[in-house]
Amino acid sequence: MPIENLQISASEFDRISPKSSGLDAALMKICPTCQQKYADSLQFCLSDGTVLSVFNDPQATLRLEARQTRPPAQVKRGLTFGLLALVGVGVIGLIFVVGVLILYRSWSNQGAGASNRPSSSSATNTNQPNTIPVLTKDDVAQKLEQVNAEVGRSLVNSDLEALDRLLAEDYHYVSDAGLSLTKQEILTLFRTGNIHYDYLTTSDPKIEVESDLDKGVVSGRAQSKGQFGRQPFTDIYFYKNTYAKRNGRWQLVSGLAWHH
Repeated sequence: MPIENLQISASEFDRISPKSSGLDAALMKICPTCQQKYADSLQFCLSDGTVLSVFNDPQATLRLEARQTRPPAQVKRGLTFGLLALVGVGVIGLIFVVGVLILYRSWSNQGAGASNRPSSSSATNTNQPNTIPVLTKDDVAQKLEQVNAEVGRSLVNSDLEALDRLLAEDYHYVSDAGLSLTKQEILTLFRTGNIHYDYLTTSDPKIEVESDLDKGVVSGRAQSKGQFGRQPFTDIYFYKNTYAKRNGRWQLVSGLAWHH
């Protein structure tokens, strides 16, 4: 049916007219052609069919404006940020808990290690009272070289106390000249002044250590000068001193001297 032939009754016009309610005054449309006002629910002019425009009445008692809502993308972005923040807090909490557990286990292991660590008395071998298990042959060789040098100084200085400590009770000295002396005989010679050294030097030392680290041999060349039985002497010879560790200290147990 053509729009120009459309007939409406007065009651019908009042129903669709903007005067039907107090709120409709603020929700009106107007025909740009005939300036006829209509309710907001209509889209076209009933007189000429023109598309209606929104009528902004400055005298309206109630004006409703469209509220700008957050775009879905922003809402989604906000939710994403919120989830990320929540996950970040959870990760930080997890790291903290793991760190506390690691520290606790570390302290527990240290305590257990200290309690399980054997004491020095239990770790000591009964046959080797003061032997340190971590010693190597090089360590023992260095010690034997020091003890051998101390024996030489004690002979030159006529230090009876040091000789008594460094010479084993069963010490025995033998030379290729037929001389044989025990520890007590050597101490007596020094005590009575029948032997005296002006100097005693050694060279080309060679040190051998046994596998149990309780015995070793120091050999090399020696040169000495002094008096024996009130007679002066100067001598160059080879020597071989055998040492053993007894009661936690190294002692000279035998000495051998020869010339060629």
